[in-house]
Amino acid sequence: MFKGKIKIFVIFSLVIALITILQLILPKPIDWTRNYQSKKKTPFGTYAIHNLLKPTYARQVTANNQTFYNLQEFAKDSSTLIFIDDELNFSKVDFTAMYKFLKKGNSVFITASSFSGILADSLKLNTIFNYENYYGTFDSLFNKKGETLKFCASNLRSKKYQYSALARIMAFSNFDSTLFKSILVTESGKAVAIKADINGGQLIICCAPDIFANYFIANKITRPVAYHLLSYIDNKYLVWDENYKRFNEKSYSPLKFIFGNPALHTAYLLTLITLILYMIFEGRRRQRIIPQIEPNTNTTLEFVNVISHVYYNSQGHQNIAQEKIKYFYETIRKRFNVNTSQINQHLINEVSILSGVEEKIVKNLFNYCEKILKLTELSDLELIELNRQIYVFNKNSIR
Repeated sequence: MFKGKIKIFVIFSLVIALITILQLILPKPIDWTRNYQSKKKTPFGTYAIHNLLKPTYARQVTANNQTFYNLQEFAKDSSTLIFIDDELNFSKVDFTAMYKFLKKGNSVFITASSFSGILADSLKLNTIFNYENYYGTFDSLFNKKGETLKFCASNLRSKKYQYSALARIMAFSNFDSTLFKSILVTESGKAVAIKADINGGQLIICCAPDIFANYFIANKITRPVAYHLLSYIDNKYLVWDENYKRFNEKSYSPLKFIFGNPALHTAYLLTLITLILYMIFEGRRRQRIIPQIEPNTNTTLEFVNVISHVYYNSQGHQNIAQEKIKYFYETIRKRFNVNTSQINQHLINEVSILSGVEEKIVKNLFNYCEKILKLTELSDLELIELNRQIYVFNKNSIR
């Protein structure tokens, strides 16, 4: 099959290898996806802040890959559960489990751009964002001024932190002011982070997850904002959530890994295109014309047709009628399992019931057959009438 095609395969292999090497050598495009995953070193990953937690803010940091309901059974006392994601939507079961978690004296630190479901409804959370400063290319957003944040604490109130427009800083347009108090606000006074003491535990909610992104932590003057927010946590055991993230690594698949790597993605597509082209052109070259085979002729039918014409042309109508009646009676015996040696009313009734044909038609047929058998000569019309009555009977018979 591959004889004579070695050159083609060598060329395609070299092309694939060349493209793969070029993809590996060329600088990789920056991934600006807001995934907030602890293992990602991309601008909006959280690798930097995650690695600062253990030595500075906690004695132990563990990753969570299960639901809130299951987590509370394994969490230690004086634990803090940290959620950082673009959007957060708890189920009713998760929300109830969070309150039980807080009742044990634990803390929950939630950071998301938007909130929905029972979490937003129960705590009256609603966020807004000034999109006027956000539109533009990444290059323009780097140098464009965005929101300015400041803390409400008396020892930090004098310090202000200017973010670039690249940071998507949301603000609370509404929250339960009887339960929460602001700890971080914009320059115009809108709350960005709020805190509440619930059931003996501490709940902190922030609507600016970009504060904890790698880009704004590594060598940026805004990194103290993340540090000060984390300083509100006084528990020594931190649980970092990865279960509720939109970019959950548990849903990873081999194809997702290939498509996430530009070199592998290009090689994968090139291989598919090569296979498709090979099947198209190779299939066309090897296709042959399928010869048309004439079906075998039924010589028995031809023989019967010849004999019938011989009988008919020789005017032997009586012989034809006798053979036809003899064949008809033989068919009746085999089909209905009856005795045709005597044609009587009992036979007629039995054949009528078994065949489903009217008794009158059956009676006329048998009488006509007996009449024909007694004749010495037969006309064309009488022979045709015999054939018609037998045909009508066979057509209407249910067996």
